[in-house]
Amino acid sequence: KLCQEIIYNAKPVGVSYFVEQALSRKYHCHLLMAIEYGKLKQWDDAQKHLELTTKIGQNDRFSEVDIGRVRMWMGKLHFDRYIDNCSTIAHDEQNGQNLIKAQIQTSIGWRKLHEASNVPAKIYLFRAHISYFLGDTHKAINLAIVYLIMHVKNISGRSCC
Repeated sequence: KLCQEIIYNAKPVGVSYFVEQALSRKYHCHLLMAIEYGKLKQWDDAQKHLELTTKIGQNDRFSEVDIGRVRMWMGKLHFDRYIDNCSTIAHDEQNGQNLIKAQIQTSIGWRKLHEASNVPAKIYLFRAHISYFLGDTHKAINLAIVYLIMHVKNISGRSCC
């Protein structure tokens, strides 16, 4: 309810510090609401809030990293929807579209994060999962290897590599 109140009150009136803060709050509230709707498997509501987050980010010139993160969340939403539907319904063409949308959104997000030199290791693993389900095992293995290298690199006291 607090997020909805912030969103309602975050209307730009003029150029000032307070407007920037309100837009930032509005952006983050929509993103958090989308994540929570996704956890509840309310896919359409989650997608609506992610689209609003993207629109705010693009219109108000948020950083490429912020926009990339939203695209990654959109990809995760479509991937989670695909996995959920696989367990509840027969694999059909519409569910296959969720997997393709996940691949498209994560590719856009990855490109924006990569341009900013800010790609977390777990994104490589996420993209490896999507590639595997799309049948591109070679790409999936390469992405998983990059993930492992990045993950092991951050472990202190390692004796390998």
